[in-house]
This record gives sequence, C-alpha cells and structure tokens, in this order.
Amino acid sequence: MAHRILMQVVFTGAQVFGKAFVQAYKQAAASSAAQATSAAAKEGGISLQESCSILNVRSEALKAEEIKARYDHLFNVNSKEKGGSFYLQSKVFRAKERIDKELAKHEPSRNGGASAGATGS
Repeated sequence: MAHRILMQVVFTGAQVFGKAFVQAYKQAAASSAAQATSAAAKEGGISLQESCSILNVRSEALKAEEIKARYDHLFNVNSKEKGGSFYLQSKVFRAKERIDKELAKHEPSRNGGASAGATGS
C-alpha cells in the first residue's frame, strides 16, 4: 500500500515538474524572440523587410544604384516644397539608412575576400 502511494507521489511530482519545465521553456523562447526583434529595431530603427517595402526593392537583390535611384525619387516627391509629407520623407530616409547599414555589413566580406587573395599572391 505504501509502495503504491509513493509511486503516485513520484509520478505526480514528475508531471508537475514536466509541465513547469515546458512552460519555462516556452517563456524563454518567447523572451529570446522579443529580444532579437528589439535588437533589430535598435540597429536601424526599422527592419530590413520594412525598409525594402518602403523603397520597393527586393531584399534578396540589394543593388546600391537601384536603391539610390528609388531613394532620390521618393525623397524628392515627398519634399515639403512639392507639397509632400515630412513624415513620409523621413521614413524614406530611415529606410535607405537601414539598407545602407545592411549593405555595409556585407560589403567588407566581399571586398575582404578579394583583397586577401590579392595580398596572398
């Protein structure tokens, strides 16, 4: 009889511990995702996806010339002198700023590989 009660206590304890562990894991995963999102927002103010959407470019094929052309057009169209919105103009500016940061991150790796090969010769 005591053996049966002891086993019930062990199984109940294991169930409680298992549920608590699963809940703690879910909470930690949600917290980690929230921190990653806020880190991305702190980096450029807006996400890369939002920046690409504002400038109407694809994030897979970021080309500096295309970004500059779209930026110039949207910035000029939204200028206050032409009756545009300062808010939209600043969104366009922040979008280009964020994409420029992303391009700068990838630029050294491209140039670094080419210059490393040149210095090794």
